[in-house]
Amino acid sequence: MLPAIWHRYIFLFGLIGLAAGMLFGTVPTSIPQIILAANWLLEKDFAWKWQQLKSNKLFWILISFFILHVLGMIYTQNIPKGLDDLRNKMPLLTLPLILFTTKPLDSKEFKLLFNFFFLGVLVSSISCFLVYKGFTKKVIVDVRQASVFMSHIRFSLFIAFTIIALLFFIINETKFIYKIMRGVAIIWLLFFMYKLEMATGILCLVATSILLLVIISAKKLPKKLSLAFVISIGVIGVFIISKAISSLNMFEENKSNSANVLLEKTKSGKHYYHDTLFNVAENGNLIFVNICETELRTEWPTKSSLHLDDLDKKGNTTYYTLMRYLASKGLNKDSIGISKLNTDDVKNIERGNTNYKYDINSGLAYKWRELVWEYTSFKRNRNPSGHTLTMRLEFWKTATYIIKQNLLVGVGTGDVQDAFNQAYVETNSLLDMKWRLRSHNQYLAIGVAFGLIGLVVFIVYLMLPAFLLRDKLQYLYWPFLIIAMLSFITEDTLETQSGVSFFIFFQALFLWLASFQPKTQALK
Repeated sequence: MLPAIWHRYIFLFGLIGLAAGMLFGTVPTSIPQIILAANWLLEKDFAWKWQQLKSNKLFWILISFFILHVLGMIYTQNIPKGLDDLRNKMPLLTLPLILFTTKPLDSKEFKLLFNFFFLGVLVSSISCFLVYKGFTKKVIVDVRQASVFMSHIRFSLFIAFTIIALLFFIINETKFIYKIMRGVAIIWLLFFMYKLEMATGILCLVATSILLLVIISAKKLPKKLSLAFVISIGVIGVFIISKAISSLNMFEENKSNSANVLLEKTKSGKHYYHDTLFNVAENGNLIFVNICETELRTEWPTKSSLHLDDLDKKGNTTYYTLMRYLASKGLNKDSIGISKLNTDDVKNIERGNTNYKYDINSGLAYKWRELVWEYTSFKRNRNPSGHTLTMRLEFWKTATYIIKQNLLVGVGTGDVQDAFNQAYVETNSLLDMKWRLRSHNQYLAIGVAFGLIGLVVFIVYLMLPAFLLRDKLQYLYWPFLIIAMLSFITEDTLETQSGVSFFIFFQALFLWLASFQPKTQALK
C-alpha cells in the first residue's frame, strides 16, 4: 500500500487529467477515470469509506440517476442496448463514489484543476480551428466537421461555461498579467464560437449571463438601479427578438426584382418551366421560375464533373443547389445562367452553398440563414430530413407520442431507440430512415425511458442538491447548472460519454466541495 501522500498525488493527477482530457475524446476521458478508480481501490480502507457514504444524502441523490437506469433494466426488452447504456453512464456512479470518499480540494488545488481545464479547452479550440482553416487537409463542408474531438454542440457547452469561469477568475485574480491572459482567452473563445457557428453554446452563454446579471443586480444594486437594469435588458431583448422575427421573411419574394418576371422561351427558343406554388426566393428572386432543364443538363457538364443528379458535399441534390444559387444571383436557370458562373461559383455549388453572398466562412450569419430556411420549408410541409431545427421538432413530437403510450414508467433503459423506430412508422413520419433518431432533448429522453416517475426523479436529482447546499455552493456552480439545464432542451446531453463526463464531473465536484464548506466561499 502506498503512503497516503502518494495516493493524494495520484488522485490529483487523475482528476486534472480528466478535467483536461475530456476535451479530447473517449480515450483521454476514460484513462483518467480508470486511474482514479484504481487508486481508490488500492487505498482500501473501505469500512471508513462506507461510513462516509451511508449517511451522506448528497451522495445518494447524486447516484439516484444511475440507479434509475439500473431499475429500468428490469422491464427493458433490449438487454444488450441497456447494458451498453449503463456502461456509458458509469461515471454517474463512479465519480461521486470516488469524490465523496476523498478529502476535498484546497484553494490551490481547485485553481490548478481549473487552469488545466481552461488549457484543455484552449488547446482543443485551437486544434479545431486549424482543422477548420484547412491545415490538416481535411475537407470541411459543414463547419460542424471541424469539431473533431466531440459533438459541435457539446463542445460549445464546454466553451460557454469556460468563458463565464474565466470571468470569475479574472474578478478574483490579483496579478494583472493573469487577468490579461484570461481576458485574451475569452476574446479568442468568443471569436471561435462565432466562426464555428456554435449557436447553441452562444445562446446558452447569453441566457446564462443575463440571468446571472439580473440576480446579481437584484442583490448588489439599489432597487431603482436594479429595476433600470432589468428594463434595459428587456428592451434590448425585445429589439433583438423583433429583428430575428423580421428576418424570418428573408426567403420571401421581392416582387420588384426583374428575375421574377416569368418568361416564355430561352434565347435558343426552348420553353421555360415555372413552379409558382413553392414561392421561396433567394435574395428576393424566386427559385423555381424561368427553368429550362434541357439547357441546364447540357451546359452544366461544361463547368463541372459533378452530375446534376449527384449529391453535393452537403448531401443535397446538386440540381436543387444549382437552382438556389442561380436564383441568388438573379440568373435564369438556363444555358446563359450557367455560362455566367465563374470558377468560384461552381466550387460553391459543389460544396453545397446555395447563395453567393454566404459561404462557410460567414459564421453565425450563415447558420441563421440555414435555420430560417428550415423554418420556411417547414411552413410549406417539406421533408425535414437533414435539417437541424425542423428535425428536432419531429424528434420531440415522436418522443411525446411514445411517452403518452408509456406514461408512468416508460419503455426501459435499453428500448429507447426501438421505441422511436416503431413510433416513426406508426406516426407516418416524413423523416428518412437515417434521420430517425432519438429525442435530442434530455427531459423527453428521460420521459421516454422512465416515464413521468423517472422525469420527477430526474428533476429532483437536478434541483434538490442546489436547494440543500444553496448557502455553501461555489459561485461557479450556478452558471454550470444553468448551462446544463438549458442544453437539455435541445440535446440529450447525458446520452453520450462526453456529455455525461462534462455534467457529472462538475456536478459532483461542486457538490463535493460544498458539502465540506460551512458557508459560501469564493476561492481567491
